Amino acid sequence: MTIEMKALIAILASYASAGVAQAVLFRAYRLPEGQKYLISDDPHRSKSKRELRWRVRLNIAVSIALIFSVMFGFGEYLYHDRAIPAWRYALEAVTVILIYDFGYYFMHRYPFHEWKILRGAHSVHHAARNPRFFDALLLHPVETILGLSLFFGSVALVGGVHIITLGVLFTIYTALNILNHAGVDCPHFPFKTLGKLAAIHDRHHHSMMHGNYASITPLPDIIFGTVE
Repeated sequence: MTIEMKALIAILASYASAGVAQAVLFRAYRLPEGQKYLISDDPHRSKSKRELRWRVRLNIAVSIALIFSVMFGFGEYLYHDRAIPAWRYALEAVTVILIYDFGYYFMHRYPFHEWKILRGAHSVHHAARNPRFFDALLLHPVETILGLSLFFGSVALVGGVHIITLGVLFTIYTALNILNHAGVDCPHFPFKTLGKLAAIHDRHHHSMMHGNYASITPLPDIIFGTVE
């Protein structure tokens, strides 16, 4: 199997993980057992359903175009399939996550919130005060491009990673973007941690002035004192 085919599988795996997460949440929103764990009974979204659908479709188109362009246009800087020891996979993954999470923290906190540079673009995402999973796709194209560029840039900064590492990372990245916006806080195993992350991000959406800026882990918010 060629490395390009492996890269395609990695992309499709990430889409599949997002699709499964969305399907499960869509079902949970409609079941009494799932509704009791909803953080809010309404997303309090200031956008109409028509604009929401338009924004989501635009975001999907932009993200697909960018992902395929970068994965196949700059693959030599992002991934390889050389044999590496088991510990190297873990080291690559942790390093990329830390670079991305701290990079996203500063991008999210300053240009998107505290400064006025990109606050208007980011306000599109904050149209939902209590987000649901599809609000993960309610983004201005500029934010979509910057977020994906930061992810791939974090991979390139470590000199590229094994294609398996990249597949796992991109799958986690895609699924967590959906689950962070689930609007569901289930306190039971194995959903407790995911519920906690969703509750933290729900509080962030209440106002453009709230904290909780990190994406994957709360570590940057803990270090810089912006946990709410």
